[in-house]
Amino acid sequence: MVEKRDVQDQIQGDILRAGAPRPLLSRRDEERLGTRHREILDELESVFLRTGFASSTIGELAAAAGCSRRTLYEIAGSKDQLVLVVLDRFMHKKGRAALDAIDPGEPLVNQLRHYIVGGLEFHLERTLFEDLSDDAPARRLVDRHFRFVMTVIQRLVTIGVERGEFRPVNPSIVAATVAGTAQFVSQPEIVDDIGLPLARAIEEILDYLLPALLKTS
Repeated sequence: MVEKRDVQDQIQGDILRAGAPRPLLSRRDEERLGTRHREILDELESVFLRTGFASSTIGELAAAAGCSRRTLYEIAGSKDQLVLVVLDRFMHKKGRAALDAIDPGEPLVNQLRHYIVGGLEFHLERTLFEDLSDDAPARRLVDRHFRFVMTVIQRLVTIGVERGEFRPVNPSIVAATVAGTAQFVSQPEIVDDIGLPLARAIEEILDYLLPALLKTS
């Protein structure tokens, strides 16, 4: 017998996931690539996060991943497309992990905290941040994922207001404030100025912002 709580949790999960960006490389397509190709994608993700992607040739990326140029072209038809596939795959993994961190049985303020920390807390090295700023397609891809993070925050706040856990606030304004602040402090030079690890900085921001949502008796 399916418990009412389980049904409600499933409904909430479906609501939060609705409209997520479609992956450039579907799970089925990724499975068809094979284990070695997935390992290469993982290695390229690590390379991009450490050193960016703009200055590397397809040959240098192949060397870093320990494979041939031909193998990379089996994954994507060009370096530009490969960059988008790797970044999109990374953003989807972060997004799924953030959604999975939500426990519908917890108070909405805790659900919101877990999601924001999972969805927005990832440090971009200066080189990658600059590469994204200079590469319009890559920037648009990341922005598309970021807008979905804002959508999920907005939906969680809406649920909190409807359940009477939050004050009657404007969910769109809350989402823009929280996500925009987190995006700003994730810039490498801002992280340096703050002098805290990004994860701790995000937690402190939430310590200031989230209590303001709670409905007082």
